[in-house]
Amino acid sequence: MRKLKINLQNCYGIKHLKKDFDFSQQKTCVIYASNGAMKTSLAKTFKDLSNGVNSKDLIFPNRETIREIKNEDDNDITKEQVFVIEPYNDNEDFNSEKMSTLLVNNKLKKLYDEIHIKIDEKKDDLLKELKILSGLRSDIEKEISDDFTHTDSQLFVSLTRVQKEVLDSSEPEFSDISYKEIFNDKVITFLETKDFKRKLAEY
Repeated sequence: MRKLKINLQNCYGIKHLKKDFDFSQQKTCVIYASNGAMKTSLAKTFKDLSNGVNSKDLIFPNRETIREIKNEDDNDITKEQVFVIEPYNDNEDFNSEKMSTLLVNNKLKKLYDEIHIKIDEKKDDLLKELKILSGLRSDIEKEISDDFTHTDSQLFVSLTRVQKEVLDSSEPEFSDISYKEIFNDKVITFLETKDFKRKLAEY
C-alpha cells in the first residue's frame, strides 16, 4: 500500500478528518494530537474496521457517521490489513492472530509488557486518589467511564475528555462538591422523570 486515504466524520469525537497518508517513501507516519483524544478516537475507528463493525460517536450517537478508509486506488482496505495495538485494554485476554508478529521479537515483547505494567500501576494509583476525592466506594473505574462515554470500559477515553479542565491552572469552581453527590442513582432517576425533562425543555 503506497497511500492511505481517510475521510472520517463523527467517529468517537472526531468531527471531521480528511487526510491522505503517503507511504511511498517511508513505512511510517506520525500523528500529533495535543489532547491525546484524537489518537484514541482514530485507533477506535480503525479497531472497528478490523472487527468488521460500524463506527459511531458515543456522545452524539444520532449524528451521521462517515468512515471511508481507502488505498491509493480508491479501494476500501480490508479488515485483514488493519491491526491496532491499543495503549491499554481492560480485557486482559486481548489477543489477535497478528499479535505473533509483534511478540515474536523478545525485546519488543519485554518492552510491551513493561509498558503495560507501568500503565496498570499508574492507573491503580490514580483510582485510589479518585476514590478518596469522589466519595465513591466501589466500581469507580466503571462509574467514571460510563458517566463520560456511556460505556463501562473506557476509562482512558473518559480521562482524555476532561484532560484540558484538569490541567487548567484555575481553581475548580465546584471542588467542594463530591462526585457522588452529583452522579448517583437518585439524581439519575430524577433526571429521567418526565416532569424534569418538560421543565428543562421549557427552560
